[in-house]
Amino acid sequence: MLRRWLSSLGVRVLGSGQVSRAGAVVSLGGDGTLLAAARRAAPLGVPVLGVNLGRLGFLTATDVHRVRPVLKKLLAGRLTITNRMMLEVVPPRGPGRAVVNDCVIQGAAPGRVVRLSVSVNEEPLGTYVGDGLIVATPTGSTAYSLAAGGPIACPEMDLILLTPICPHSLSQRPVLIPPESVVEVRLEPRHPGEKIVVSLDGREPFTLGRGERVLVRRHRERLQILSERDHAFFGVLREKFLWGER
Repeated sequence: MLRRWLSSLGVRVLGSGQVSRAGAVVSLGGDGTLLAAARRAAPLGVPVLGVNLGRLGFLTATDVHRVRPVLKKLLAGRLTITNRMMLEVVPPRGPGRAVVNDCVIQGAAPGRVVRLSVSVNEEPLGTYVGDGLIVATPTGSTAYSLAAGGPIACPEMDLILLTPICPHSLSQRPVLIPPESVVEVRLEPRHPGEKIVVSLDGREPFTLGRGERVLVRRHRERLQILSERDHAFFGVLREKFLWGER
């Protein structure tokens, strides 16, 4: 129905396999759908507009009830583009992969404590013992990292956030590091055959074993998010998370 309406306005609607030819990508779904669309669109420099059909919709610009007025603003060039930093995760084998929210590193065996050796720019940061580690963007600071006790960062900022998951030490707290940093994470096995799982925005998991490492660094491209001019970050915090409510 939306496709038919856009076509009646003279807009050419392309399929998901033609992102490189699009002027904008419209994501219909929740935050997970937007993240998947963003990972495809951002490396091509195509902005993304999120329309929430799910429950929370923290990253989306509008909901299904206002989609037509917002799309009219998009066609008239009256939406704001916010450029957001992304991460590139480089596995031991294969090319780097784009991340919008976070890279989560946890034990492959449920309930097992892992020991992770972390360095920043080849300088040892420390050894994290616990359930794992989150490496997040400012956009991802309001996702899993926030639930794990990490701080909130404005999405326009450039930084990398390291948040331990249930650490077994009171001294291990979230750390903010410069955006040009290169983070290296290695498994220090505690058991024979132990492995860790690395997931990217909750998807695309791969495993690491003894002697293997994963690198996390700033992605060369930035995610372009479309929104209305009055779609302020702190307003979204208050609306979606009841920020400041008692």
